[in-house]
Amino acid sequence: MAAENQLIDAGVQAGLIDPITLPELKSTARRSGLDLVQLICRIGRYPAGALYRALAERYQLPFYDRGQITLDPGLLKSLKAEILLRRLFIPVRIDGQPVLLVTDPEDRSAADTLQRSSGMQFSMAMAEPMLIENCLRQHFKVYQTGQDAIGIFDDIMKEAYIRKATDLHFEQLEEGMQLRMRVDGKMQAYERPIGNQLAEALISRIKVLAGLDIAEQNMAQDGGFSYQIADWWEVDAIEMRVATIPTRWGERATMRILGQDTADLSLAQLGMPDNILERVRKSIARPHGIMLVTGPTGSGKSTTLYAALRELDADQLNILTVEDPIEQVVEGISQVQVGEKVNFAQALRSFLRHDPDVMLVGEIRDRETAETAVRASMTGHMVLSTLHTNSAVSTVSRLVDIGCPRYLIASTLVGVLAQRLLRRLCEGCREARNTTEMEMKLLGLEQPETIYSACGCAMCMGTGYRGRVGVYETLWINDELENLIHEGADDEVIARAADQAGLLDTLWQDAGTKILSGVTSIEEAMHLYKASH
Repeated sequence: MAAENQLIDAGVQAGLIDPITLPELKSTARRSGLDLVQLICRIGRYPAGALYRALAERYQLPFYDRGQITLDPGLLKSLKAEILLRRLFIPVRIDGQPVLLVTDPEDRSAADTLQRSSGMQFSMAMAEPMLIENCLRQHFKVYQTGQDAIGIFDDIMKEAYIRKATDLHFEQLEEGMQLRMRVDGKMQAYERPIGNQLAEALISRIKVLAGLDIAEQNMAQDGGFSYQIADWWEVDAIEMRVATIPTRWGERATMRILGQDTADLSLAQLGMPDNILERVRKSIARPHGIMLVTGPTGSGKSTTLYAALRELDADQLNILTVEDPIEQVVEGISQVQVGEKVNFAQALRSFLRHDPDVMLVGEIRDRETAETAVRASMTGHMVLSTLHTNSAVSTVSRLVDIGCPRYLIASTLVGVLAQRLLRRLCEGCREARNTTEMEMKLLGLEQPETIYSACGCAMCMGTGYRGRVGVYETLWINDELENLIHEGADDEVIARAADQAGLLDTLWQDAGTKILSGVTSIEEAMHLYKASH
């Protein structure tokens, strides 16, 4: 495995490590008895794999992830598991060609040994140590025994924090367990060798933390907990939502991390265009009405609503929320958790007796909640909520489908903000190019302009993207649209009237602006164009 100095030098060269702060980090690691590489990764918020990718770049070697390699039992037949696990190298096939994956680019003896025993020529490449170990243990079915599930779970949570994951998936296999994390909306494998015994212990650990019945393994269960990563990480307690369900090979667990890195975001930091930002601020400051934020699960609706609440003056206003679950704690606001004895509609009706100025409903799911929220907005209260729809305009028909009367929608709806999340291009490796003729047509350009494509480097773990940005669609209601809604106009008629009045901005328009400004790529946003045309 690569030496610590090799990784640090490569990290400095790749821009992952600031050489000015390096002496201080070394001193902190020595004083505290911490692993220096782990400390560097925690401070920089990137996994150790980023340093190995940087090392591969330094030696001009390819770097591969699990999905790019194919295990060939024939290449491993004459090799011993203990040698491969000790030295951490593995022969694989990539695009049909034999490749030797190593963790130390200066260890040429592994390639020499393999070539002598097989008579084949192998090109050399690199991969994460844990990936190589996982592949070897899965192939040879050699798993470590007596591992501490509590410590392993803590390691997994540290990795989730470093990667800024939003969801963790613990998936039982015939042999062991597969761990995956959703990062920037995409699933990433977390290569950790886990046998059946440890897999069961990990599921039990999660169920205990979430307050679930560990003896019950044949039904779905839901729960949650607050988790504090080891003290020296200086991370606030992380709120988790947990769901388990039995599968063919055993129980699987999915954990949603609530409010990861979004607890202090303002509306301006979400990436809203100035014209939309101004109208949103004016709308939430109105004395009454209802404003809805729509989009699919994981599109950032809750983050937007929390940012909107932080824009309001909690000292001057009485703000109440009902949520399932409470994802972020907002100072000066009374927040209610939905439970067996209190649902959304019941909480809303009770709120009216608490002299509210602003009420937030976590989600409108049914007729009772929709009608209660709308009626509350008619009686001098500002109501904010979320709804699952595909577009801003389809919100009206969705409310009608739920059972909310059109006259109530028409007289109370202030505006709708529909949103999606797109991955941000990594500024360390994005590549500039001119738009093609087709792209000019898609973006409404008369002449070529510079846009950027994803490339991939150590800083972005080879994905070409780092973080996400919101793209927004807005529908604002005026007297004409209020009449159309009341009269039963369909989505197409409402959209045409709103567009002509300058009250409709589409997702693709906002995405196009962000493409031209280099924030994201046209490849990342194309699904928005296809959905709207």
